[in-house]
Amino acid sequence: MTSMANRYVAIGRESTYGTAVTVDAYGEIDDESFTESFDLLGRDDMNRFGTQKMVRSKNFASGTVNAVFQPDFFIMRLLHGAYGKHTPGGTPGVNDKLEEGTGSTFGSFTVKIGRDDKEYVYPGQVVESISISANVGEYVMFSASLTGKNTTTSLATLATPTYDFTGDAAHFVGAYVNFEDTASNSAFSKLVQSIDFEIKMNRDMDNSYNLGDSSCTREPPIQRREITGNITFHKAVQSADVAVDEPTFVELLQGHLNDGTTANPAISCMFEVDSNNFVRFDFFKVHYGVPVTNVSGRDTQTMTVPFTVLFDETNGEMSEVLFSSESTKLKGGSAVDMDA
Repeated sequence: MTSMANRYVAIGRESTYGTAVTVDAYGEIDDESFTESFDLLGRDDMNRFGTQKMVRSKNFASGTVNAVFQPDFFIMRLLHGAYGKHTPGGTPGVNDKLEEGTGSTFGSFTVKIGRDDKEYVYPGQVVESISISANVGEYVMFSASLTGKNTTTSLATLATPTYDFTGDAAHFVGAYVNFEDTASNSAFSKLVQSIDFEIKMNRDMDNSYNLGDSSCTREPPIQRREITGNITFHKAVQSADVAVDEPTFVELLQGHLNDGTTANPAISCMFEVDSNNFVRFDFFKVHYGVPVTNVSGRDTQTMTVPFTVLFDETNGEMSEVLFSSESTKLKGGSAVDMDA
């Protein structure tokens, strides 16, 4: 029987793009899908009815990891790869921040994956997108997609994973969504049934190549940042239902824009394991899409609305993350500086 102990995903932040480093974060991962890819460049001419010659063209690697959401070092490192700036709290690991904008250093990662017999190494990987979803009756789910330089051609000896977080992951009972105010376990909407959102970097892969090399030689540049999501309410929200500034069906039909503040973000969602382990996302300026609500002979009426996060001029960013973690690599005097 296959030993599950020989299966792992680990990452380490690189000091030089594409140069593999020792990993320092092992994740409690459900599954991974990293793979090597390359284009084939065919040569056609008018003398033959088929392609005569072909060479391997641009090389790259990419993949996704899926996991339950918890504030361990592995997940927070990947989140940092989508935000770029880590500001520790008064005590590191207590009310730390991840911020966008000026001073952000996103960095690249070496990804090492244990697959039963050997370790596969993918250097020069950068975060392309982060997705998070929370639904009633389920754990909060986390997904990170990475892309970048091609894999190393030699396989390595399996490592022995070590883990820095002993707590459980967040699940739906600890998922709180608030509107026009920060979310907490005492301030949240009781109308929300689910929420999902994606932070997308839109990396320019074509601009990471140069003449003379077949794979990426620099971090694929970040283009326009996008944050989009969906919220499902357990009913079509009417004015009489509003308790914590939930957007109503009538407001949403008119193209509702909410321009919040640091203290009162348009949407705030908190995923809590316990009081010492949580992650809160604040989206400052949000434009809602068209709400969808229907009835049938079988189902209860619900209302789902998409939203797009906009750049907020006052805050100078689109979103911010506040987190506390008892990870041994994030808390206390020996906490790792994720910006380094």
